[in-house]
Amino acid sequence: MSTENISPLSLTSKIHHQRNKFKKNSENTSPTNANDWSITFCIIGSACSNKRLLSSLEDRYVYECINDERQVIRTLAETKILLSQRQLRIFIVDSFDDCIFQYLKDNEDIYTISSELVLSCTEKEIDIPVPRRNRPLYCQHLSSAVICFVGIRRDTHTEFSDFVHYLGGSVRKDYSDQVTHVISHANIGEKYLTAFNMERSEILTEEWLLRCWHERNNRQFNPFDSELIRIYRAKPLHNLNLYFFGFNNDDELQHLHTLTNEHGKTNLYLDYFF
Repeated sequence: MSTENISPLSLTSKIHHQRNKFKKNSENTSPTNANDWSITFCIIGSACSNKRLLSSLEDRYVYECINDERQVIRTLAETKILLSQRQLRIFIVDSFDDCIFQYLKDNEDIYTISSELVLSCTEKEIDIPVPRRNRPLYCQHLSSAVICFVGIRRDTHTEFSDFVHYLGGSVRKDYSDQVTHVISHANIGEKYLTAFNMERSEILTEEWLLRCWHERNNRQFNPFDSELIRIYRAKPLHNLNLYFFGFNNDDELQHLHTLTNEHGKTNLYLDYFF
């Protein structure tokens, strides 16, 4: 992505030095031990104006505000060099929807979190987790979830995988006993049958994941609430195409139509024999 995609910002920069205290994310692969690293938070763009964010970092962490496009580019270049010297920079942005986040995401060896994550950790009085490299972390709604997708188109699969990772969860290509939740576009295929027969994982519709992402700023949201799971649990005939042949009784067909609607969002095709 070209640098022109980043909105010009006024140049301000300030650095506060106090003690470092970090919590290593359970899935972190680098750094292997956060205590052995010198870590600085780089607050980018509009997040620099977030007074609650600055207050949360004050007197606890090393942080730097970067409000200038050229300084962002220079900092990214320096970041890769500093990694070899065990100096880690974690970038903080307000939103994962704007172009400056996409610019960070398109660079390699970058660690990115949201201001919401910092504020949430401050509220809970816990340390800020170190995200995985090249895997931005917005919040930890799905930190205990291991998700497998069934019947998802490739372009949608990439987007949904990003959502899971942004929410702190993990994605598995194949179904295993480690998977806690299956996101099903349609209840069909080997992975779905395995999950259904093993009865170890919740099989949910795509709307559940979209709801989780929609609630990313809601610190009271519980994605595993039993009532929420009930609402988004995939019904047996979810998104299947059913064909009925040889029926000439309207009452019988209406009964079948009612049953299919009750057991999933199904495309129903009828063929009459006379």
